[in-house]
Amino acid sequence: MAQEEGGSLPEVRARVRAAHGIPDLAQKLHFYDRWAPDYDQDVATLLYRAPRLAVDCLTQALPGPPHSALILDVACGTGLVAAEGPSTRC
Repeated sequence: MAQEEGGSLPEVRARVRAAHGIPDLAQKLHFYDRWAPDYDQDVATLLYRAPRLAVDCLTQALPGPPHSALILDVACGTGLVAAEGPSTRC
């Protein structure tokens, strides 16, 4: 996968469909390992909003100023939620 220019919208959509269609865990892990270098760029192509929505939800749910919250992020991913965190916009 590792592309120089990134994928077009149809290519990225096809990659996402392919990821969801892999039933075997070992094959899925291999697929994501190969996709990892391009993942952030691909989800940006899709205008992926989940990281921003997650931060907005946490900001509303947690008491006190956002910078005082301690959150352990144990989810899979590439750190897009942390990059969207309130400290980037406060």
